[in-house]
Amino acid sequence: MPDPIVLAPASRALLGKKMELYAGMVENLDFHIGRLVDHLKKIGEYENTIFIVFGDNGAEGTDLFKMIAGSPGSRDYLFAAIHWSQTHPNAWGDPGSYVGYGPMWAQVSMTPFSQYKGWVGEGGIRNALIVSGPNVKRPRGSINRGLMHVADVMPTLLEVAGATYPKTHDGRALPPLLGKSWNRVLAGQAESPRTSEDYLGWEIFGNRAVRQGEWKIRWEWKPFGTGDWQLFNLADDPGERKDLARERPDKLKALLALWHSYVRTNNVILPSRSTFETLEDQLPPRTPDDAGYPPLIYKRQFVPPRDQTADPKP
Repeated sequence: MPDPIVLAPASRALLGKKMELYAGMVENLDFHIGRLVDHLKKIGEYENTIFIVFGDNGAEGTDLFKMIAGSPGSRDYLFAAIHWSQTHPNAWGDPGSYVGYGPMWAQVSMTPFSQYKGWVGEGGIRNALIVSGPNVKRPRGSINRGLMHVADVMPTLLEVAGATYPKTHDGRALPPLLGKSWNRVLAGQAESPRTSEDYLGWEIFGNRAVRQGEWKIRWEWKPFGTGDWQLFNLADDPGERKDLARERPDKLKALLALWHSYVRTNNVILPSRSTFETLEDQLPPRTPDDAGYPPLIYKRQFVPPRDQTADPKP
């Protein structure tokens, strides 16, 4: 990534405009959340409302417009041309434009963490979380560093509502909830909903990770990863810069056992190819030829054969 000061003035202006648009979007979001708060106060429901604010993952650095459009002449390309034809920089931010701020701003946005959305470095899976409401008893503005997960939202709200998660639906057994309720944390009675034995797992586009307590292992395709398992202690090294796999083979082995358990429990199917293969020095350089890969939209979800899945069957 080049230092911005060595970029041409036009390039700096275009990159700057992308971040200005993002900042404007967040400012607009903040304004309308304020309108919602004012409305809730007006109708007497503000004190009866829980706010949960967070992003879905790390910053987006991929050219999603290019992914959506796919190959020239295709249905998706025509769809993109019809709906987002305003591609000139002077039209960015206007109706009919589609702008992403790119990988450099994505990495800046996730500093000091490693990587961004689409990867399992902390920059791709860590996000800020704000919770406010009548069930929050911690000091106002206090910061909690417990390990939370998006899967925790449902058990938290079920507990707040006094509801229970059903075991079956239409006669079919439902999978158990993966999350943990935040209510003891929000009440100031605990620092984390998880014990030292609980763990979390991730897999995206073949990249994979497991975290238990402050320890984490990750495996990522080359050249963005090493193509092998790495071990990090996030308490000492939140930027994931020091691989401890050689120093702590015992911890690596223990977390690998958790990864295999995660795979079995969740029917994880790992790809054998990567779109980044030709970035390595391989002969012959061959990659999947699907312009829409990875499958974000307009792609039918893969459903594994029934004899390859655990109960309950899809």
